[in-house]
Amino acid sequence: MAALTHDQQYPCVFELALLEWERYGDDTEAADSKTTGLGEPFTLWVKYRMGLKIGDKVLYESNGVTTLVFEDIRRLISELLALAGGNKDRMGFDPIEPDFGLSIRHLTESDATVMISSAAEIRAEVPTGAVNRSTELVGVFDVSVWIDYPNQVDRFYGGYGPGLYFFVEPTDIIRFAGELQSELDGLGSYFAGRK
Repeated sequence: MAALTHDQQYPCVFELALLEWERYGDDTEAADSKTTGLGEPFTLWVKYRMGLKIGDKVLYESNGVTTLVFEDIRRLISELLALAGGNKDRMGFDPIEPDFGLSIRHLTESDATVMISSAAEIRAEVPTGAVNRSTELVGVFDVSVWIDYPNQVDRFYGGYGPGLYFFVEPTDIIRFAGELQSELDGLGSYFAGRK
């Protein structure tokens, strides 16, 4: 299981567990690996479960198994590493099947110094009136992650549901990306053992 978290004393955690491969073909709605012959167009998906936790309390766990497009997972890992490596200042991730949303942005010195007292204003990107107006980036990232609850229960994309707001450091992002890559590698090749 891959976990995006930072603070051990007050931990907020977003978890993704990649479970197994799924394959759908182009020309039938329910085509899976048994009905889509090799050599035909297809899309590889990965079944997964997700969760939000605060400390040892579960805020949300997947209603059931859902799927991510393989390319979405690779894109997420790539964007996380670019963010942690300083190649970008923010990222927003909504998978093709939007069961969750993830937004991470690099905080400025000004944002980080008033983060505790003005968290709502920072999330809304409203000027806080802080004396320190430095635009210098610091080693802290703002994370917002939420579950698309209507899609989880009714396959209706609503974009709303339970969520967490917390901060991480570059090492936390790198660890999460590495755990996701390990989960993906642990699935093995889709084609292994298939005829």
